[in-house]
Amino acid sequence: MKKYLFSALVTFAGLFALAASAQAQTGDVLVQIKQDFTAGGKAFPAGTYKVLQSFPGTAQTLVLRNQESGGSAFLIPTAHDALSSKQPEVKLTRVGDVYYLTEVATELGVYTLAPARVETRTAKATDRGVMSPSGSN
Repeated sequence: MKKYLFSALVTFAGLFALAASAQAQTGDVLVQIKQDFTAGGKAFPAGTYKVLQSFPGTAQTLVLRNQESGGSAFLIPTAHDALSSKQPEVKLTRVGDVYYLTEVATELGVYTLAPARVETRTAKATDRGVMSPSGSN
């Protein structure tokens, strides 16, 4: 009986250690963003955000979730550099008066996000000095 109990305890401890190590490699990032921004085609207020993989083990989609309101968006990276060893962080790119989420660095690598269509159009219009459709620059 003691052998059975001991082997069950060792098995349980091994599974617990395995689960703890798997949890450490989630790639989740918790960040404080100090200005309003746009990501995944949605506008978000400044605040605390968590970025996580929507399907752990893949680099196909990320989820951005506001910790206060629970608002979220799916993000589709255009590139994933698994070899990067950057500190967990996010990068915002300013175009005009709007900030766009363009990069997420996690312990699992750096995810590059495609610029939104609006961001691309705004940048092109700014570069050419073209007036916006509303008639104001």
